[in-house]
Amino acid sequence: MRILLYLVLMSSCVVGAQGDSAASRSPFDVVDEQVSVLLAELDAPGATFALRHGQETRLGAAGFVDDEHQEPMPADARMRLGSVTKLYLAGVVLQLVDEGVLDLDHVISNYVDGVPNGDKITLRMLGRHTSGLDDAIRQMSFHERLAADPRKKWQTPALLKAAFDPGPRFEPGERWAYSNTNSILLGLAIEKATGRSWREHVRERFIEPLVLSNTGFDEPTTARGYRYGKNEDPVGYGGVDDHRWFDATDWSPSWAGAAGEMTGTAADTAVFIQALFGGDLLSKTTQAELADFRDTGDGQFFYGFHCHPVGRDFAIEAWGHGGDVPGFSSSAVWLPESETAVVILANLSAELDKWSSASKLMEVALVALADGRMGASLRQVIDETPIHEAAVVVIRDGQAGEPLGDATRRYRVGSVSKLLTALLVLRAQEAGVISLNDPVVKFLPGVLSGNGAEDVTLAHLMEHTGGLAGSSPAEYAANIPGLDPSDYVTQRKPFALRWRPGLHYSYSNPGYTIAAAVVEQAWGDDFDELMRREVFEPLGMVDTTFEGDSPPSFLADGQTSASPWYMPVRPAGSAITTAADLAKVVEMLLEDGGDFLTASSVERLERGETGLLAHAGGGSGSYGLGTFAYVADDHVLRAHWGKTEGFRATLAYDPSGASGYVLLVDTAADRDVHRLRTLFNHEINRYTPEPEIPPSIGPSPVDVAGLYVNYSHDGEQRAWLFALLQASRLTPAPEGLRVDPLWFGSSTTWNRIDERLYQMDGLPVVSGATASIDGTAFWSDGESYQRTPEWSYWLQLFIMFAGIAASVFALVLFSFAILFRVCLCLKKRKMNAVMNGLLPLACFSIAGAAFLGLLMGFVLYQLGDLAIIASIGRISFASLTILIASIAGPISTVAGLFVLWSNRRSRVSQLTGVVLGLPIASLSVLLIKYGMIPFISWTG
Repeated sequence: MRILLYLVLMSSCVVGAQGDSAASRSPFDVVDEQVSVLLAELDAPGATFALRHGQETRLGAAGFVDDEHQEPMPADARMRLGSVTKLYLAGVVLQLVDEGVLDLDHVISNYVDGVPNGDKITLRMLGRHTSGLDDAIRQMSFHERLAADPRKKWQTPALLKAAFDPGPRFEPGERWAYSNTNSILLGLAIEKATGRSWREHVRERFIEPLVLSNTGFDEPTTARGYRYGKNEDPVGYGGVDDHRWFDATDWSPSWAGAAGEMTGTAADTAVFIQALFGGDLLSKTTQAELADFRDTGDGQFFYGFHCHPVGRDFAIEAWGHGGDVPGFSSSAVWLPESETAVVILANLSAELDKWSSASKLMEVALVALADGRMGASLRQVIDETPIHEAAVVVIRDGQAGEPLGDATRRYRVGSVSKLLTALLVLRAQEAGVISLNDPVVKFLPGVLSGNGAEDVTLAHLMEHTGGLAGSSPAEYAANIPGLDPSDYVTQRKPFALRWRPGLHYSYSNPGYTIAAAVVEQAWGDDFDELMRREVFEPLGMVDTTFEGDSPPSFLADGQTSASPWYMPVRPAGSAITTAADLAKVVEMLLEDGGDFLTASSVERLERGETGLLAHAGGGSGSYGLGTFAYVADDHVLRAHWGKTEGFRATLAYDPSGASGYVLLVDTAADRDVHRLRTLFNHEINRYTPEPEIPPSIGPSPVDVAGLYVNYSHDGEQRAWLFALLQASRLTPAPEGLRVDPLWFGSSTTWNRIDERLYQMDGLPVVSGATASIDGTAFWSDGESYQRTPEWSYWLQLFIMFAGIAASVFALVLFSFAILFRVCLCLKKRKMNAVMNGLLPLACFSIAGAAFLGLLMGFVLYQLGDLAIIASIGRISFASLTILIASIAGPISTVAGLFVLWSNRRSRVSQLTGVVLGLPIASLSVLLIKYGMIPFISWTG
């Protein structure tokens, strides 16, 4: 990782299509360009910046030395460092701690007399700004004296008197408040303990050994410095009537003393930052003290020992200090992951919005460096895996960054299409055309059938709780482009419900397509025109459509082209778009809808209301409208993922952190796509506050205990099998509930936080709930589980495995019997005996082979790619073979039983019936019960 990040920061890297021959630029060039662009938007006349890694320093400059003559700013311009001085001071203090001269737990009264609460204030409190002491610069009388004679050389006693006169602001250690007085007192402690000033120590310990030839104390600068001031207070933040700055170059920084009077260049400062944080100057113990950041209680701002994290919201891990004195601002940071120092100096202090120019420029630099690092990581994954091409856009602080990869490349995004369809439905609701609570039959009579069909609402369909099955093999095989949702519904209705609405969660592509048909009927226009008019154009998604040819994509090897496939459930999975277009959706959601949706609609999109989990109060942890919640790095993200022929798509965001990303891949390499998803999950979670986890309220009631089977699988023909294989046992635990999978997965503990709500292992999302409906117990962890009697579950499982074992045994036994009887037949030629003995065994062998073929073909269909699923969904060799097997199996079973009944007095027949006939016949009944016999796959 260290080598990778060095390459990101110091050399060129290519991000984009594999084999992209476009000229590459180093991240430094990007920083140079973006700082220059932002500088034109800022007030600052000019700035210099430096990147340092190892023994290499890259320098840059933008703007002008002065506002009047506009001489270009040189990269080696010397400016005032302001509070970056505190890092030099902290270095001296902590070195003296390492040497045993100072102790951070000693109180300042040991070194300086007359400090209010001096017998309670430790050196650590001074370094962390928790002393409670006031600051001279906060006093209006001091401002007036400073403005009257800005060139005055201030002495330490006068600064301390101005700070002490108002008295302490609070008791030592009570809270945090920034005060230059703390630094001045640390400087005095150094002088008292060693007999030499802090300046001498800085010079002897840092400036001379590191050859910082352009660094000093209150020395002339080579760039003019500018400052805003108020008419009544030229020193304070603000602006005069015409909002223009004044020249403050000659103002003396002596009023800041040890807190901010040093001068230097970006290059010199970068060398020092590298030495301070890179381990050359401090022991591991004191270096940890420097960066032991604690919450100050001031808007998520953290502070260590004269050091703090730098950058707002999300960019890249960095810490250091910023500075601001009349005329100049500075920002010096260390990037621990890449061991790189970044320094920016500007010849304007705080701007009208009270943010310093250097701080704003540093944020731009950190974002550019973060993009460079992420781009290199993306490139590395692409180079190391079969992934052919990928495109990513990261959204931070609500704004999309530059795309990583080809910004113009179009991808099919699979089920991320559901989010786009959900936006259309919400727009229709806000226009008063429909309501999410409208029953579907109001607009599409006769489209649904079964128990509760009249109660299914649009919300049920879009939260996958309407009771509909998922896409059938026939839909995968249809390969019909451009089918309107209304035509799809007309051709395939009625859609039979598997259970009444709201009872179970089961993912359903047809549900979203029916919802789109409802909007078509209610709004009187076709789906594609509505999407263009109501979603794509308002959001500026110029490269997005549900129509058109599929772009090229690849199978998991990254070389074999994937055949484009057009399923008729277009609103659920056929959108074609770019990463840049999808990023606009994330920006809108992070803006609480902006001008596109109301905030309440966005909130509804992120919250389920119709499922078991939602009814228990856990709507934010369940599937909403085109988004679901998932946990990454112990943070809760909203997202949707998409998977279609050769394409993989991810859209994820964290509303609380104003960050997110879009990841589009044109290769069906699922494991490698997961690697990328994990990478970008980590990126957007870097600076998101850790969520609070509510405490457990104790064990669950005993009446929720039992054996539960999963009812959430979307295919009717496979649901019974996965229900058996994904069964779990629930038992009360001290924290709440223990869930033990019977076959696959590990046990988990769920904290009970409400009467029916649970959080798994303390994760920060309510994602579990118990329910009781008509005397039946249910468990939901997003998916839905129903309690079943132990005897029924184990009986079904026994029948399945006993039938499979008997089928295998029948085939093996028949093979040996054939060999033995044929050899015997050649000697004695007793053909009648041979045939009578082999006939029932032959029947059961055929039945066993048929059932094994049926189950194996079914598993192959479930695990296969789109082409295999499609071949099962039409009249083909594969589907006909499985159909014949599903018919031959029970017929051969009946024939074998008939033969055994005819010879029922034979002990061999009785034994064969018990060992082979009964298990295979029971398996046949089980498969008939669950709709796998006959297996007709091209009509559903």
